[in-house]
Amino acid sequence: MNDQKRTVGTSDKMKAKDFITLGIFTVLFFAVYMVCVFASAVTVVTYAFCSAIAAIPGGIIYMFMLVKIPKAWSILLSGVVIGLLEFLCGAGWIVALSFILGALVAELTSKTGKYKSFWKNTVGYALYMCVVSVGTFLPMIMMTDYIDSMTASNGVEAAYMERVYNLVSGPMMIVIAIVTFIGGVLGALLAKALFKKHFQKAGIV
Repeated sequence: MNDQKRTVGTSDKMKAKDFITLGIFTVLFFAVYMVCVFASAVTVVTYAFCSAIAAIPGGIIYMFMLVKIPKAWSILLSGVVIGLLEFLCGAGWIVALSFILGALVAELTSKTGKYKSFWKNTVGYALYMCVVSVGTFLPMIMMTDYIDSMTASNGVEAAYMERVYNLVSGPMMIVIAIVTFIGGVLGALLAKALFKKHFQKAGIV
């Protein structure tokens, strides 16, 4: 069948090499995300926008992943793996679930464009990171005792966490989600600028 006539993401099934490639991109995305989170913890304000910060370099990896593997359920599978890694790292089930739910939203959004619409992929990724940003701080509202115990064991001062709690509560959560969405869009645009030829070759327009 002619590659131009083949429907990307719907008729193509994941092959062994696709799972390997997806695994590499997933681990890379997770590593970059975690580095950004830890680096942003230098101040309370930057930590509050850790997901927004991570969304920019993460967007480059994510969008290039879709260029290499524009196939159904690849996004969700990646999100499930990252969610499991987050859970194993002690981030809590809410954070883990946010990655899975965010990936599902992104998967369904990209699917409407058959994984070949740049803007649908971009919106899907931006929404993905929005869900993650909310899930990152939701435990600080719903599971404060657990967060206090976990952060204390990691040497984080209680005064620091108190400032974080105060900052992310209320309307600030909406601001964080909006800024994270913008960060996701910027990451996708950077990816397209860096890998323009790859996007064109994959038919992602």
